[in-house]
Amino acid sequence: MGYSKDFKDKVIEIMARDELSVRKAAQHFGVCTRTIQLWKKSTENRPIPGRPAKISKEQILKDVEQYPDDYISERAERFGVSTHAVFNALHAAGISRKKRR
Repeated sequence: MGYSKDFKDKVIEIMARDELSVRKAAQHFGVCTRTIQLWKKSTENRPIPGRPAKISKEQILKDVEQYPDDYISERAERFGVSTHAVFNALHAAGISRKKRR
């Protein structure tokens, strides 16, 4: 059985507020110390791994504004990247491809 997100957040918040150690918090809330350690680790802000995008969101939005009817291949040629890189940039910007009717 898993613990609710509210319970996890409450434990982490009380630990920070009352300056409780992991061991004391585990005893108080009746959970394993390793569980609390994992909860703390999962709430840390860490950078998302991976390489940066080849085309920034601003660049793709500007290009779509200037050339709204261009194909992905034309955009890829202009940026000097693959069509897949353009697709990923469009997807990240929340722009879907045109659908035929």
